[in-house]
Amino acid sequence: MKKITLLGAGMVGRAIARDLSAVHKVTVVDIAEKNLHKLADNPNITTIKKDLSLKKNITDYIAKADLVINAVPGFMGFKTLKTIIQSGKNVVDIAFFPEDPFLLDDLAKTKNVTAVTDCGVAPGMSNMILGYYHKKMKINNFICLVGGLPVKRVWPYQYKAPFSPSDVLEEYTRPARYKENNCIITRPAPLIRNMLILLKSAPWNHSTATDCALCSLQLIFPI
Repeated sequence: MKKITLLGAGMVGRAIARDLSAVHKVTVVDIAEKNLHKLADNPNITTIKKDLSLKKNITDYIAKADLVINAVPGFMGFKTLKTIIQSGKNVVDIAFFPEDPFLLDDLAKTKNVTAVTDCGVAPGMSNMILGYYHKKMKINNFICLVGGLPVKRVWPYQYKAPFSPSDVLEEYTRPARYKENNCIITRPAPLIRNMLILLKSAPWNHSTATDCALCSLQLIFPI
């Protein structure tokens, strides 16, 4: 049984903690007591309320860990990951941060640390699944469908944030990066405002606004 320290007890962090606690001893650190309370019924999970924006709180609570999982919100992700690597701890990172994780590559090598970054659902598991089958067979095309479409759609958002809501918005406002002909391409993000302008100029009839996610956005971001 390994000692795993998980930083961040959001929706995804809690799911990771529950899964790992079936085999390992897990310590979860978060500033939000309401999130930690949802894990209180698990005897293999120790919860600690601490502010992870403070470097000392991170270093103190990962000191005895065999593995660290970085599940903080994106705006804290890069700084937290750097602190973990500086502490010489192997880490799996699911924090959706905008910085290039390879900026920490030299540091990780110096500290002899393995850091697996962007290991969420997509990017993350989707890439690993594709890589696995790419070795098994010839793949000409791969489509990964990921989203937050709820079973029951509720007005006005008709959306269920599967992770940090602030990071959900970041997915629509950050520049997009992809590889084309073995080169990294960066494209501007499709801004919500531009989506709404397109909606207003569209020729189709949106008489049933409850059936259209873009119509829902109009209520939140009027133009």
